[in-house]
Amino acid sequence: MCGTTWLDGAITVNRAPWPVLTMDWIDGRTLNEYVDYLVTGSNAAALTTLAAKWRELVARLQSSEFVHGDLQHGNVMVDQAGRIRLVDFDGVWIPQLAGHSPPTEFGHANYQHPARHAWDRWLDTFSALVIYLSLVALSRDPGLWLALYNSKNLLFAKGDFFPPFKTDAWKQLAALGDPQVDELVRRLQECCDPDWVSNKSLEMTLDQQAVTPARAPIPVEQRWWEKQPSGAVGPAAGAASASRPWAQGPPQAAPMAAATAAARAETSRIATGPLPAPPPLSAPLSVAGTGPMPQLSQTMAPPGATTWWSVPGSAGAQGSRPGSAGYAPTPPVPQGYAPRGPVPPMPGPPVPGPPAPAPRPRVQSSPLAGGIALGLGIVLLIIGAATGGPVIVIGGLVAGAWGIWRLVTGTSKSTKPPQ
Repeated sequence: MCGTTWLDGAITVNRAPWPVLTMDWIDGRTLNEYVDYLVTGSNAAALTTLAAKWRELVARLQSSEFVHGDLQHGNVMVDQAGRIRLVDFDGVWIPQLAGHSPPTEFGHANYQHPARHAWDRWLDTFSALVIYLSLVALSRDPGLWLALYNSKNLLFAKGDFFPPFKTDAWKQLAALGDPQVDELVRRLQECCDPDWVSNKSLEMTLDQQAVTPARAPIPVEQRWWEKQPSGAVGPAAGAASASRPWAQGPPQAAPMAAATAAARAETSRIATGPLPAPPPLSAPLSVAGTGPMPQLSQTMAPPGATTWWSVPGSAGAQGSRPGSAGYAPTPPVPQGYAPRGPVPPMPGPPVPGPPAPAPRPRVQSSPLAGGIALGLGIVLLIIGAATGGPVIVIGGLVAGAWGIWRLVTGTSKSTKPPQ
């Protein structure tokens, strides 16, 4: 946490005293700038470490009953020691504040649940999951940054949190074909349910599979965002329940718990690794990694582009997905994407093209008009000075100035083509 000091009545606004919260100065970069720095250097290992450190930090916060209230890229920094630091405590919740009125802001819309904003101990779970999934996905494919980052997010935007989850963000993540990313995607989509209530920590949300056995996939016509009202009971409800048996028999609690413990231990091990120091605030943006990324621009698909999952039967839909037959990634193309560079021409004899058009003669104005205008201006200035007419003087100045301009810029007509 960034060190803070509360000062009562430190500033007066409209003749009323207001408190001020001062914070320690941190020489570092915000999370989005730091991620951009790592992506620019294609440092996937550091992104993996960053994701693990983020998960460890959230676990420590939530076990301490401390809620930040606005976890987003601008309120998370990485300092010169490679430590994650939190700033901006406008929405903090601690047990001593329970029962008080909530703050007037509910955090960044690209990181908060679209429907529920309960100001309590578990408010950070949703935004922490959004950040964690983003960091894990970027560690698998840093090229996602170019396709989804817009300076106001990491990978997700507010519009991505609504079913049926057909936006570019979900499509790009599905294209990775990574089991851990797929599991985190499923968790986040479950949390986007309008009826979802944040009542547990991030760790408990991620470990939910250890206590909740997996069922068979729900048919398309029974997806949760199109489900019938929960009050429906009777034989039909019983038949529907009976038609969805366990996917793999009785729950295997012990193996799943062991796998969860092993995954948590691996995350803790990775989190102990160091993070590279970000460029200091004095460094220009080009050094900080916030500029263009030419090593990705030729291989990434822009948002909305036709991709293998959007056109069934297309050439990109066959043999390009990771794990499918014929898939052979060629570095440095990021996994899950197809190169968008120009297609080189086939070798062969040159094909004669149409004859080049004859050059058009350049017609330029003559300085004659400039000389006439200059002479007219001089005459008008003389007349105006003799008669004392300001209008005539102004007209003479305008005519003379225009005439001089034409004399300077004008040349004689030439029909000679340019060399």
